Amino acid sequence: MSAFETRGVVEGFYGRAYDEGERLALIDEIGERGMNAYLYAPKDDPLQRERWREPYPDRDLERFAQWISRGEAVGVRVGFALSPGLSIHYSAREDVELLCAKFTRFLELGCRFFSLQLDDVPSTLQHDDDRAAFETLADAHVSLAHAVANAIGEASTLWIAPTDYAGTGGSPYLETLGAELDPRIEVAWTGRTVVSPTVTADEARERARCLRRRILLWDNYPVTDGPMRPMLHLGPYTGRSADLVESVSGVMLNPMEFPRASRTALFTACDFLADPAAYDPEASFVRATRDVGAGAPRAFADFATAHRFSPLAPDDRDRELEACFRAFRDADDDQHDARLTELDRAVARREAAAQALRDELDDRALLAEIEPWIESYACECQRMRIAVDLHLAFTRAQSAMDRFLAFSRFEGRLTHLITHRKASYGPRRVLYPQLRNHEDEGARFGDDPALFEAHCLADDFLHHAEQVAANALGAKRY
Repeated sequence: MSAFETRGVVEGFYGRAYDEGERLALIDEIGERGMNAYLYAPKDDPLQRERWREPYPDRDLERFAQWISRGEAVGVRVGFALSPGLSIHYSAREDVELLCAKFTRFLELGCRFFSLQLDDVPSTLQHDDDRAAFETLADAHVSLAHAVANAIGEASTLWIAPTDYAGTGGSPYLETLGAELDPRIEVAWTGRTVVSPTVTADEARERARCLRRRILLWDNYPVTDGPMRPMLHLGPYTGRSADLVESVSGVMLNPMEFPRASRTALFTACDFLADPAAYDPEASFVRATRDVGAGAPRAFADFATAHRFSPLAPDDRDRELEACFRAFRDADDDQHDARLTELDRAVARREAAAQALRDELDDRALLAEIEPWIESYACECQRMRIAVDLHLAFTRAQSAMDRFLAFSRFEGRLTHLITHRKASYGPRRVLYPQLRNHEDEGARFGDDPALFEAHCLADDFLHHAEQVAANALGAKRY
């Protein structure tokens, strides 16, 4: 049995919320794999965030009740979040009562797991009445959290996503939460930054000490919203210390807006949460790609491997293929032809994956989700093929003119390809929101890499091929 009390998924991304079938299927599957919590918190549900004062219509409440019932059947607590922080008057009785009434309506449906979302909102009090009633934003948040906790009762679990949700050091805001917030209320934390490459026991211990309670890790992986939209995060769950449980009560993963594609990372996280000490991310990745890619498991594994790049694995662009490329690039004359043959075969195998997925993948909903990246993947494979073909042509060339014609064909073939906005084999450019704090005036990036440029493995293939050809033919570069 896992030492983490809470293990689950938080549907907390910006973008299209899951539809009914997608959500119920995911609840079923995470329950089968040992997770026990699912939080409904999509940022773009208007009644969850911008229009939080408005009650959900009866048809939505009926759906919510079905989710709760389905979760109970598979051992998953289904919870609901509200995010009033953009417009609430913390000192206004009417606002507080409206919020509590909306939470209480979930309670009447059978929900016993709630979240008060106060993240991604201004870090200071915005209204004159609130500034008159509360000394700080933290005081207002403590007051509101206690009102909600009283409304839902002691038999329910409440956690808050605070405004200051990333980082390891303390702050006056966090100190107030730690000192004043009812110890039964859990507090979420994303790690030292927004998408934390690693989460260590020491970092969690420091945040838990400041908040005077075990914390709940809201893990922003494999989410790809906002500026991360070019990416598809299909790599295994890595970089989390096995001994986090000392300071972390649970882990909730924030998936992509693509529920089928998110399963690859989520299934590996299920393995970690079940037994952190014995977790093997590579073995888990093999199992996950086999299950998710049923019908075309080898092709899906190759495709997923080309999309392992993330802050958790910023050097992973298909390590096997990159090692093969480097072995060829660095080979001496005696090994050149053998290494080129190996590279040719490696690229050919990956080239075949795109069509195999389209023809053989059992999960056609998954295929529709990843189709934009299949197009990108196929294009990058073509670009690598063009580079390898140039090397093969140079190997067979009988004269300098043969090499010139091969180089011309190489450049001509590239003009027929369109570079896609979606990233495969690493990004050409992507920004990860790696803030270390969320103060209105003091927000700054932390020490973790945020802006990644020129990280596409296919570009490395092409640059090397062009350099070999240019040097052989004396072409000047500018």
